[in-house]
Amino acid sequence: MATGTVRSNGVDLFYETRGPEDGEPLVFIMGLSAQLVFWPEGLLDAMANRGYRVIAFDNRDAGKSTAIREPFKYGPMTAMLRYMVGLKVHAPYTLDDLVADTMGLLDALGIERAHLVGASMGGMVAQLAAATHPERVLSVTSIMSSTNSPFLPPPKPAALKTLVAPRVKIETVEDYVAFGLGMMAKLGGTLDQGREELTEMFQRSWERGLNPRGIRNQFMAIMATGNLSKRLKKVRCPAQVIHGGSDPLIRPAGGRASARAMPGARLAIIDGMGHDFPPSVQPRLIELVAENCARAGRTAKAAA
Repeated sequence: MATGTVRSNGVDLFYETRGPEDGEPLVFIMGLSAQLVFWPEGLLDAMANRGYRVIAFDNRDAGKSTAIREPFKYGPMTAMLRYMVGLKVHAPYTLDDLVADTMGLLDALGIERAHLVGASMGGMVAQLAAATHPERVLSVTSIMSSTNSPFLPPPKPAALKTLVAPRVKIETVEDYVAFGLGMMAKLGGTLDQGREELTEMFQRSWERGLNPRGIRNQFMAIMATGNLSKRLKKVRCPAQVIHGGSDPLIRPAGGRASARAMPGARLAIIDGMGHDFPPSVQPRLIELVAENCARAGRTAKAAA
């Protein structure tokens, strides 16, 4: 594994790579408030072992990447209400900026084209990148994400509150792990989440550094970007949508909407999976990601 930091779109992005340097690039984009360590190690390693150059990175306002410091005009609930009624939402940046960050990462690493895999907010970024930079995206896999349409079913209140409006005092790593496990319990479905894996994940996040303010910034970015549905009609690469059948945060309707919006997209609804990566479903995720990447290769050969 190699690590580094690159300058992209005016921010510094920390990244990790694994797998052969000459492998097809496969970039993993994480979601709201989540650091790159939220990706299951087994998923990243499996794709590297299949010959891909696997790259995971911290979005701006997460982990070891640049933290944005700008004053807030209002809170996340007000932003959501404004978005739902069609009013403009003011934010330090939008998902288009996160797309530009991702493209800048590719530029800095000398990568012309890459497969993209995104989770939650990262899924929106990956979808939008495929729509706006088709010449750079070989395939896109969107996990537990949506089109960000205001007409989709809203999150369950407990799931939304634990992510964007927690009221807890965190002073030690033990506090943070306890908070994280409680949060994941509200975001999970009916499958075992793997307590040991989650504990290690939150411990690593604590060690890498927290940025609570970044959670609100990223949430505001989602609200300020608006509905992606029309833009996603421009996606031309192979697209795979994966969603948990028991996701309480981004409901399964969100995944179905993404699959409808992207021409030719395939949809996989996994029973019992919530807004998480239960160990029991990870082999299925690996196969779906790998098949979508391989489909891009077959499409390119057919076109040639």
